[in-house]
Amino acid sequence: MRYRLPSLNALAVFEAAGRLGGFSRAARELNISQPAVTRHVRGLEAAIGLALFDRGHNRVALTDAGLRLWQAVNAGFGDISSVIDSLRAEEEAGPLIVSTHSGFGQQWLMPRLEGLREALGGRSVSLSIADRVSEYDGSAFDIGVRHGSAALVGTNAMLLVRETVVPVMSARLADARPDLLAVTPEGLVDAPLIHMDEGDRPWMTWAQWFRLAGVRRTPPPARVRLNHYPLVMTEVLAGTGIGLGWRPLIDEMLDSGVVVAAGPEMVRPDWGWWFVWTAGAAVGDVDRAKAWFRDRFPEPLPG
Repeated sequence: MRYRLPSLNALAVFEAAGRLGGFSRAARELNISQPAVTRHVRGLEAAIGLALFDRGHNRVALTDAGLRLWQAVNAGFGDISSVIDSLRAEEEAGPLIVSTHSGFGQQWLMPRLEGLREALGGRSVSLSIADRVSEYDGSAFDIGVRHGSAALVGTNAMLLVRETVVPVMSARLADARPDLLAVTPEGLVDAPLIHMDEGDRPWMTWAQWFRLAGVRRTPPPARVRLNHYPLVMTEVLAGTGIGLGWRPLIDEMLDSGVVVAAGPEMVRPDWGWWFVWTAGAAVGDVDRAKAWFRDRFPEPLPG
């Protein structure tokens, strides 16, 4: 295409002369001399083989051919300018900050992060991890995935999937202790349980799981509490005990047989994983991210 186009500099001079209705005005805008404008226009007319301006006494006007060319050149320069402005705005805005919990971020989002970037048009993304409610509420972010109740996540939220929790253990532990696969929820109270530090986290605890399972007994005090969900799953995979696993975070491990269920699933009403966004986030980014997450959680149960 570059061989079929005349000088881009001449096209820019022509566009200004056509828009402003005169060679002198174009010269002033472009900070060049009027003879230079005339030379560019004449060179363009010679290259095309058509007159682009009707020249009268102290005035010029676009010919029909000149008007057609001017409209095309003006639209093209306008499109180029819009794209450049958009690129500059994105660069000035910095990366899109995506905030989520360590469990969701490490076990579900990280393997899919490049897909999210592609859905955002290749936008630069910065992943921010915030496990506690206080950390999440105090962090600056644009979009994110939050775990909690409808009241906790606020109004700018879309339910992805309801909170579904299942006790899991490693396949190695299941082979060594097949008796654990046969225990009832009541019997799990006395099993080696892996606990996560509660703090101000909204994650389901073992006490809450037992209550939902209809077990009146409470587990003995934890000898060790881990402060991140990925650490819990690390201990589960090491075969040291049974931990609570959140779906969909453990779905791939369950499907592959790396971990096995050690009890029934429990669903906490009105709780789940939510896509959230801030009021200051760009509408286009929010809509594209919403669509991307909705494709991966197509049928969330109502919370």
